Amino acid sequence: MLTIKQLQAFYWVARLGTLSRAADKLHVTQSAMTKRMQEVQAAAARPLFERKGRNSQLTQFGRELLAECDRLFESLRVFDELKKLEHQPVRLLRVGLTEMVALTWFADFLRRMRRIYPLITIQPEIDLSLILQDKVEQGRLDLSIVPDVGTSDAMVQVGVGAVQFGWFAAPGMFDPAEVHSLRELAAQPVIEQSEHSVITAACSRLWESAGVWPERIYGGNSVKALAGLISAGVGISCLPISLFKNEIRAGTLELVKTTKPAPSISYSCCFLKHVDATLGQRVSEVARECSTFTRPSKAPPRRRASPASK
Repeated sequence: MLTIKQLQAFYWVARLGTLSRAADKLHVTQSAMTKRMQEVQAAAARPLFERKGRNSQLTQFGRELLAECDRLFESLRVFDELKKLEHQPVRLLRVGLTEMVALTWFADFLRRMRRIYPLITIQPEIDLSLILQDKVEQGRLDLSIVPDVGTSDAMVQVGVGAVQFGWFAAPGMFDPAEVHSLRELAAQPVIEQSEHSVITAACSRLWESAGVWPERIYGGNSVKALAGLISAGVGISCLPISLFKNEIRAGTLELVKTTKPAPSISYSCCFLKHVDATLGQRVSEVARECSTFTRPSKAPPRRRASPASK
């Protein structure tokens, strides 16, 4: 079986182009590098390099082995970082989250964090997304799980999924068999959260694009409170559909069919790049695994690192 040192030799010869450069990179003699490469070639039992004019380049099998080395060294890097985290002293991790996260999968996230990182204590803070994001940038929170908003270059965002919102009304306010326009919805007062809410901003853009200006009522920053006001017939509001399926089935709230869909809001874990970014990335991965939101279509960004440099 090939050793890590032998695979590192192949990796850096393939990346840097020559034995001498790879030997310098790994701080070994050229003869030691040659011996390791011979061992890799013997174990492969097929060519890893082929001549193209004056230069050598990887064969198809060589490219496949290089890709496997990339994955192996990345796994080893993550493993080393996890070992470091496990040997850190007990620390407090201040995590900001919105009500939507708190009411859905945050309990599972806490349980998994306690199991994986028993020396980390999570201190949650629930607020509106823009306020939480500011606190992360100011260093008053270590990480936030919030709807996607514009962030500075100093921030990392790791997607955890998306939430589909819908327009809710009291039963009987709209014909459930009909599909209604935004202009028809605007005939009713619209109950909103504060201007710091991402969904409030998204709905404002929706009304503006439709050229309608409904009466807008501030109903507080709790989606549960907004649902109570809707059920009482005060007006309509845009709420996360998954959170109110029981109320729809019970007939206390009605999901209104609309010609233009309500917004879908993507959520991310956000943390500063240069403040314990390794821990931020690992915590974000745990959050992503626990999230019950619709999965993002592409993989979350990872912090770049040289796979064999650790």
